[in-house]
Amino acid sequence: MKTDLSLLAIGIGSLPHLKTTEAIELIETLREIPHWPQLPNQASSEDMLNQYTFPLLKLGLVVEQGGKQFFDSSQPSWLDKVTEFYNQYLEIMAGNLDNLNFFSFPEESAQGFYSFLKKLINGDFSEAQFIKGQVTGPVTLGLQLTDQDKRSSYYSSELREIVVKSLALQAFWQTKILNQYNKPVIIFIDEPGLYGYGQSTFITLKKEEITSELNEIIDSIHLANGIAGIHVCAGTDWSMILMSKTDIVNFDAYEYFTSMTVYLEELKVFIDRGGLLAWGLIPTNQKVLELNTDDLITLFEQHVAFLVQNGIDRRSLLKQSLITPSCGVGSCSIDVAEKVYALTREVALKLTKLYPTC
Repeated sequence: MKTDLSLLAIGIGSLPHLKTTEAIELIETLREIPHWPQLPNQASSEDMLNQYTFPLLKLGLVVEQGGKQFFDSSQPSWLDKVTEFYNQYLEIMAGNLDNLNFFSFPEESAQGFYSFLKKLINGDFSEAQFIKGQVTGPVTLGLQLTDQDKRSSYYSSELREIVVKSLALQAFWQTKILNQYNKPVIIFIDEPGLYGYGQSTFITLKKEEITSELNEIIDSIHLANGIAGIHVCAGTDWSMILMSKTDIVNFDAYEYFTSMTVYLEELKVFIDRGGLLAWGLIPTNQKVLELNTDDLITLFEQHVAFLVQNGIDRRSLLKQSLITPSCGVGSCSIDVAEKVYALTREVALKLTKLYPTC
């Protein structure tokens, strides 16, 4: 049985199911690396934004009115609440983990996570070589979570730092919880908000700051002995991801392969340092219903050939590759989600047979 990550299948996070048991049954088909399911169709608290605001709501830094969550820095007690947040952060970073559970998921906003833990406790996922979780990225959450004046919190240095550090603590907590089950833990930082970076709407975002903020969350995952990945489901400036401390870079290799080819030098450095490339080969839309395993194997081999022709070592590239859907399937129909997971597993299995030395 394989004990490394090369050419294994791994999921992204979200699924469309209303029943947690059915979602986990589908996840079990990715036997070597099961993940806990985000289930946004169950409740708004389960989506990839609201799922990670709970600690800030408990502290009163974020408030909810009319179903909308936002930072309220106009409240008279704002400074006291910020001070409490940083006191907790500094204590945890200093090694006092008594308050770490403050940054846990509430069960009502992460039913898939707690059902997944029960399966682990029961000794299920017996074929698992790794287990995977996920956390929303700071750009994605910071752009969507506004202040009281409806300005994205990411554009405020004070609020952005709170977002980053809160996510770092949540990633740290999640990694430590999953590490209790004697399997190496992978945590993906999901950053769909980086789609289109470099366009006019992103003009004030600084690449170096984004990389630094991602590294802060990666450091927290590493501190808890986890493996860190970054997922962006479309094109972006891949240099800021490849030059971060991440162990895995996950990209949409079906629709956006050319976006990665702009950064061949950075990709070579990433592969040379042992980084893993997670190929989002399986599209998460209706196109998947017309595809088969051989179609996707051919596409993969064409892409690999291009990278090898441009200076990437073939053996290293294959050994340091994983196979994933191009994105989460939470917005798909169940039929599409099932086809996506089936193809993800089938493509990975066939590639493992084609390249057994990897």
